[in-house]
Amino acid sequence: MKKYKKDSIAILIAVALVFVYIFYQCYSVTHIDLETQTALTSTVYEKIDAEALIIRQEQLVDNPSTGVTLPCIDDGDKINNGGNVAMVFSSNEAAENYSRYSEISRQLEYYEDLESQSMGQAANVESIDNEIGEDINEYIRTISSKSPTDVSEKGESVNDSLIRRQMIIGKSVDFASVTKELRSEQQALAESASKPDRYITTDASGVFTSYTDGYENLVDYDKVGDLTVKQLNEYLKQVNDEPKKKTGALGKLVTGYNWYFAVVISADEAEQISDGDRVEIALKDNNDTVINAVIVSGADPDAGVKQSVLLLKCNNMDTRIAARRSENIEIRYGSYTGVKVPVDAVHVVDGKKGVYALISSQVKFREAEILYTGDDYVLLSYDPDSDNGIRLYDKIITQGKDLEDGKVYT
Repeated sequence: MKKYKKDSIAILIAVALVFVYIFYQCYSVTHIDLETQTALTSTVYEKIDAEALIIRQEQLVDNPSTGVTLPCIDDGDKINNGGNVAMVFSSNEAAENYSRYSEISRQLEYYEDLESQSMGQAANVESIDNEIGEDINEYIRTISSKSPTDVSEKGESVNDSLIRRQMIIGKSVDFASVTKELRSEQQALAESASKPDRYITTDASGVFTSYTDGYENLVDYDKVGDLTVKQLNEYLKQVNDEPKKKTGALGKLVTGYNWYFAVVISADEAEQISDGDRVEIALKDNNDTVINAVIVSGADPDAGVKQSVLLLKCNNMDTRIAARRSENIEIRYGSYTGVKVPVDAVHVVDGKKGVYALISSQVKFREAEILYTGDDYVLLSYDPDSDNGIRLYDKIITQGKDLEDGKVYT
């Protein structure tokens, strides 16, 4: 009898569990919680991803075999033909003394300028706080550029703003003791800080950079339009296998105003663009860096050609670009701006496409055109003047059941 009762209890428990499971499944099918996302504008690009070889007209600046050199200019500075690139000293001691003397002079000028700026300055703390915020943001962005000169300059700007804030709010900043100490050290160095023995000059005009990689003459700049797919692939392999070779040079001059990205593209990719088109180049490792370019050749290959060398001409040069040889890039040839939502969020009501939005607990249908379709998303049109269209910050319903215009959710 006891065994029979135990068996009956076990059966009842099993039946109860089955009913619970069935109830849960039914509930999960018929009761789907609403999921929403905020409507914000996004930009997507029609693009070609490629690995590019960067080709410039450049020449090495030789380093003297004797003496110690100090640069006269910073990376990224423009210099004219015959300009001084570096100073040559007879010993390390002479170079160090001159360098320290010059640095002290720079610091003295910096503090004197900062002190003069503070005279009669209006007490606008809010303004200087905004300036500090902007300087810090610039400093953070510059760190990602990996340019020591730019980072140093932005760091000084942050320091300037902080010091000026101290003065505005009445904090005492003792410039006198700092400048007195610097002048004392400057006087002590005055006799030993001799002038350089000679200067290294350039035989061309251009943009100077101390970075060299040994591939300055890899491609004949004057014959860049003759590059073949095979040659470009070989050059890219060579650069990737050994990114930097020793040159022993002081630096290099980028002498050509125009420079190029060279990439290999397929015939299908070539169909999306044309020679002469203006495009944007985004660097994959830093999408904040976008470079304007013009397609020179390669977008209109002969019939039957499966691959071609796409040549893109640019003319803006800085230290970051001058230090790059190969780069993974996006060639952006079209763009769309709208509201990005999952594919499943789009519905068709009375033959019109759109999305449902939750407005004060009530479902509203917002009409929208599909501008672009991605792998798992669509970009919808956004017109701020439309009465029935998507509005910024709408709560767009991305998941829900039995949705209809006017339905109330509590």
